[in-house]
Amino acid sequence: MTAPQYPAFHSATTSTILNRHGQASKFRVSNENLPGDMSMRQTSPTPTDFSQPDQSLDFLRNINVTDMDAATSALETLLQGMAISSPEPLGQLRVLEEVRPALDYVMGEVSKRYASRPLPPLSNEEETLQQVVRLWRLMENNYGFVVQRLALQDESSHQDKRALLCQRRLRYHSLAMIEFFRAHQEIPADYWRDLHRLFATAERAGVASVRVSDPLNETWAAQSAQECYIATLLIDAASPYSRTPCEFLWLIRWALRFAPHCTLHADRQPGNASSYLLSPEADFGLRPALALPADTPARSLETTRLASHIQVVVAQLKGGVSASSLGLGEDCVQPACARLLVSLYRPWGLASAGRRFPRTAAQGQIRVCVEPAAVAFFMTGKPFTQPDDVQASFNDFTRTEAMLALGERVEDIAGKENYLERKALELGYVQELWDVLDQSVTGFRLMRADGSSRIDHRQLIGLRTDARARMMLAEISWLQYQQRGTLCAGISMLPGPPMVLAVKLLAADRRNGREPFRLGFLIPGVPVLKTDPSLIVPAGWFAAERRVEVRADEHVWVAQMTRLISRGANFDRIGFTRQESAATGQPENAQ
Repeated sequence: MTAPQYPAFHSATTSTILNRHGQASKFRVSNENLPGDMSMRQTSPTPTDFSQPDQSLDFLRNINVTDMDAATSALETLLQGMAISSPEPLGQLRVLEEVRPALDYVMGEVSKRYASRPLPPLSNEEETLQQVVRLWRLMENNYGFVVQRLALQDESSHQDKRALLCQRRLRYHSLAMIEFFRAHQEIPADYWRDLHRLFATAERAGVASVRVSDPLNETWAAQSAQECYIATLLIDAASPYSRTPCEFLWLIRWALRFAPHCTLHADRQPGNASSYLLSPEADFGLRPALALPADTPARSLETTRLASHIQVVVAQLKGGVSASSLGLGEDCVQPACARLLVSLYRPWGLASAGRRFPRTAAQGQIRVCVEPAAVAFFMTGKPFTQPDDVQASFNDFTRTEAMLALGERVEDIAGKENYLERKALELGYVQELWDVLDQSVTGFRLMRADGSSRIDHRQLIGLRTDARARMMLAEISWLQYQQRGTLCAGISMLPGPPMVLAVKLLAADRRNGREPFRLGFLIPGVPVLKTDPSLIVPAGWFAAERRVEVRADEHVWVAQMTRLISRGANFDRIGFTRQESAATGQPENAQ
């Protein structure tokens, strides 16, 4: 995002806006209370009267948007000042329209502070999140005040402003909601109800489908209130808590792009089980058609046209057409772009949130290891070390885990559990206890009351269903911090039982003795699930045809990478062919 061109910050000022009882007072500012050294930058002691639009515009033009903290503070001062000082409504609207590019840029940059990983409610960046949300809501409220004051004037004087004001209010309310998606936090109570009510207001005014100019909409440069509303619903339907920061940015942009291809009906559409339903009085978004009781008042969102459009776009991408020329964005790269769009076909094109394997209610607790080294320890009974002697390093693993996989000597593993627990504590390996909410054939939905876990989105973890069970590998498919501070997670199990490996990238000459071995895992193929064997290697290792030396048990062999199956926060899962023996140079059977 390119920074808007504004003059350097010279006179941004702050002052108390509300008294301790929350009562508004006449808002003028002096810069004696400026944060940091900002008070030294003033060129004039004249305070700003935010009831005067011209003074507000002068204040805005003196904001340096490259100083994020100062710019955020100044923008909040400006918006709060106008909110309580009641400027002339058309003048206030003019200022708000001028504020939009600067605010969009600054909030986009500031939100990066918490966008890279899930944000616990009590973390250091929580105030940053709240400040960004506060600014979006201030924009929404300021446009609302314009609506209220225009309504007191001659009705004919603001007919042409209704569509714009409705779209802007919806847009800034949806941006506040999007910040909670971005931070992997639960949407606060009543946010969805407020969104539904704002759209109902646009419908009552007869302007819901009227498009207005919106330069900040990258694809269309215009948007209606209905398109803004549908875009927010699409973002929620696309599992935003399961997306990486990059995917989430694309998701927001594409929701705006594809919203015009959806149809919002005023009631249920009989016989159309593929439609989403929407309850206007509910504090949530879209639900599958069968999820709401028949007697619940609801309207439907039809996505048939969107399904066809997504198919066309995917075909064009596969045919070599650039993502930017299709309106997907200059930063969209292949194959990640097509892969994400294909994953959106089911929730967006088929209006289906159904699961391949249904969840069933479950209770109890599961032991979770969040560090791969701890996972390997509980699999093998010893810490991972450099395999100077292959036989000595891995023979113990084959005599325990491999036999356990065949159903033998289970009592030996159980008898060693106390020893393993003591040894793990000495090494600093921790098993966290998570509560099971429900489960399916391929995973679990878990909850941890203490949300301070070191877990991250798309992280490789280990799971044990009880103290005697074998450690299995899993991936965090989504994370959500709830408002009360608990952490919920979706867990996708990897096929098992896995095997611990030592892996090392091979140099061009096939040998690179200077590089140490790293911890890896072999995921066996499962014919029933039609999956081939795969390797888990450190994050960032994948490159087509790159070779990896693998050591496990007494075997030493070379794996040549063929494809990237998935990329997580701390691992790459890759398909491979077993090329040749690293020790003898003789070919071995491909896997």
